[in-house]
Amino acid sequence: MTEKLIKYTQLLDQWLKYYGFEELTVNPEAGADKVYKRSRVEAAKFGKVDFYIAVKHIPNASSERVREYSSKMHSLAMRHRIGPPLGFGAMLQVFPLIITENITAEPANFIKSSYCPKHFGAAEFPSVVVLNTGYVYYCTSTPLWGYAYYGGFRRDSYNFFSPKAWEELSKKQSG
Repeated sequence: MTEKLIKYTQLLDQWLKYYGFEELTVNPEAGADKVYKRSRVEAAKFGKVDFYIAVKHIPNASSERVREYSSKMHSLAMRHRIGPPLGFGAMLQVFPLIITENITAEPANFIKSSYCPKHFGAAEFPSVVVLNTGYVYYCTSTPLWGYAYYGGFRRDSYNFFSPKAWEELSKKQSG
């Protein structure tokens, strides 16, 4: 583990706790390094919302690796959530987070413009944070079916995972 990775994951843990997430115990075979969960009632989403953040360090993230990991983490969250049926008093939001040192244009463009899978009563919103720049990549386009939610997903991804967002909030709170 590099010093940047250790520092980022420590800060991520602190900020996710700030946002009300708890770290779950995860089986190494699940495919994630860490998993966090937050459950709360949100009127705008018509009931109970379970948020899962699944964190994985992948040194060289390709488009295929991003897609595979994201899909696997969504499936894992679907199997572990409990509560009312999705779409009928409940929603599931899964944020698969990949941490990488660098990213090439191909997976960056894939994440920003191509990958926004559709699920009934659930969202799969992968993000990639690049340690060398601190930049967070996520879907910047909005599918027609996601118009009501995608702005919130982008805002959450930025706030939860971006060192720049953490710095802005820290300054705002101390000033």
